[in-house]
Amino acid sequence: MATGKKIPTIESKALSIAIKRAMATREIKGPALAEKSNVPYSTLRKIFDLNTVADYEQLQRIADALKMPLSQIIIDADELSKDPDIISDFEASHENIDIERWADRIKAEDTITTKH
Repeated sequence: MATGKKIPTIESKALSIAIKRAMATREIKGPALAEKSNVPYSTLRKIFDLNTVADYEQLQRIADALKMPLSQIIIDADELSKDPDIISDFEASHENIDIERWADRIKAEDTITTKH
């Protein structure tokens, strides 16, 4: 069983930014979004911090809580993922990540989880 942890990508960074932008334009904060979407605040934080993968149902509930189509969030995220400034910022923030070590750690955690 997967732990939900993943290696951050520019796409996940862009999705996080797209959700945050939608929140800002609607003047809604994280705790209120958690309550309206029924997505735990801790999960929202993990999504924003690129520590977990949002599944389709969570994204749909977030979009519904923001009173916007999910497709609009996805389109915004897709455009953001091609923005040179966002790409540069993402690359700079992940320069020192040892991807192989991270992947090994996730595999080890998955092995422990599946044994229980």
